Amino acid sequence: MKKNLLTIAVLLSSFLSFATNDPTGGWFMYFGNASFDQSKLKANYDIQYRNHDLAGDLNQLLVRGSVQYPLLSNITLGAGYAFVLTEKINEPNVPFNENRIYQDVLTQQNIGTVSILKHRFRFEQRFIENQDFKSRIRYQLGIDIPFYKDADKQKSAYATAYNEIFMNLDEQSRKSNPFDRNRIFLGAGYKFNNDLGVQFGWMNQMLQNQSYQQFMFSLHHNIKL
Repeated sequence: MKKNLLTIAVLLSSFLSFATNDPTGGWFMYFGNASFDQSKLKANYDIQYRNHDLAGDLNQLLVRGSVQYPLLSNITLGAGYAFVLTEKINEPNVPFNENRIYQDVLTQQNIGTVSILKHRFRFEQRFIENQDFKSRIRYQLGIDIPFYKDADKQKSAYATAYNEIFMNLDEQSRKSNPFDRNRIFLGAGYKFNNDLGVQFGWMNQMLQNQSYQQFMFSLHHNIKL
């Protein structure tokens, strides 16, 4: 429990350090996870509607999907594709598209009897409209801490937090700044059953020269095929 509280405290202090008075954005997301009968492969997909403000001024529309394979009991490999539409704040929108290919390595470990510490390494190749090829690496460290569970009804609630750092890998971006951005998230989630849940929280996203606050709401859904 002390390790859990220390992790949350570090993330919270970093979050508050980078807080600004910029308009608060709203991110509304759907995450799906499909498992297949008699197969170790899984499909993951998500749709994210990201706003510059709480709602109404589109920042990004992201549609993403991947296939995952459990290499070992606690190591999963994945590969996928994402389409991203980005618009500037207010008018004019000046929209542009990005096609993204990525690879994942995911692992997790138990802390105590209930908490889970999660690691995700992601390597991205980015093809952005009217820009040179870009690539970056991301590392996310997260923790889930359950505080309510009804095993009979398959319901549970938990606190969650993560920090994710993005670093540029392509030569041109690294010359200007190897750091791309950092995200700190604090939130909570509720599982109605093993296949359906919701999560909400607050994220600080620090870029090279400024930072933004985002309210996050997501729906999580598992299906079996």
